[in-house]
Amino acid sequence: MKIKICGITKMNEVEFLNFLRPDYIGFVFAESARKVSIEEACLLYKKLDKRIKVVGVFRNNSEDFIKEVIKEVPLDVIQLHGEEGNDFIESIKIVGKEVWKGINIRIKDDMLKAMNYRVDALVLDSSMPGSGELFDWNLLQDINISNKIILAGGLNEDNVLEGISKVNPYGIDISSGVEKVDKDGIRKKDRDKVELFIRKVRDRYEREV
Repeated sequence: MKIKICGITKMNEVEFLNFLRPDYIGFVFAESARKVSIEEACLLYKKLDKRIKVVGVFRNNSEDFIKEVIKEVPLDVIQLHGEEGNDFIESIKIVGKEVWKGINIRIKDDMLKAMNYRVDALVLDSSMPGSGELFDWNLLQDINISNKIILAGGLNEDNVLEGISKVNPYGIDISSGVEKVDKDGIRKKDRDKVELFIRKVRDRYEREV
């Protein structure tokens, strides 16, 4: 089970993630409260354990901008979370990176349409990515999904095992569920929450194998 901690913005987050070793971390280059600049991502990447793969998250960014990011930040995965279609996806694949497509799931038809994307994995999220909101996992029942699935949207240490059991994903993607609000009202990744989340998932996986 692959684990991605998304929305990394601070050097201290990189430091404890190097110790906790998720499979992936995510830098958000789209408009978001967790957005980082290319320069910030470069500095964070330099300190990151290179055994951890890096996902760049984009939403309706231009092809030129994505390629500019890749020149500076050695991404392993490009995650597109906007209105990008298969033509755009094919043009981005030329850079030789994995491409994941983020899908906001509201109704069952959203999942059926998502299966037309020619990508390496589908990131299934709620209708409001980054909000901590869950989508109805039952919408995935009785659908023969051939793509690799990354489960996102509202996951935390209390519901992640249920989500894994219902969806049986390739990986899980979490951001707000491992954050806390500091005294200034700013949300930041919390080491204890990240550690508990990773331990819960890996303990379950190790029991199964």
